[in-house]
Amino acid sequence: MSTLPNADRVLTTVGGLALFALNEVRMFRSLPRAPDPGNGQTHAATIQIMDAAAPIYLSLVDLTVRWGLAALVVALSLWALAETFGKQPQTAN
Repeated sequence: MSTLPNADRVLTTVGGLALFALNEVRMFRSLPRAPDPGNGQTHAATIQIMDAAAPIYLSLVDLTVRWGLAALVVALSLWALAETFGKQPQTAN
């Protein structure tokens, strides 16, 4: 018997959240602060990390990755909740 019986669910969800956070830091540090139509970075977003907020301009790929990772985190969280609170098979004693 494990001390943390459902740790895999929590670790999977935290891993997805870590991927999202690392992508946010990457975008905050590397994307331009002004629109760059030549590179397709025209979608405005504001990211706040710690107390520093800055507008950044995303390309369609960056925007898709950002929303895809957000959807992944939501899906992993819902999966963890469903597995945790779902019906467990009853064993006969």
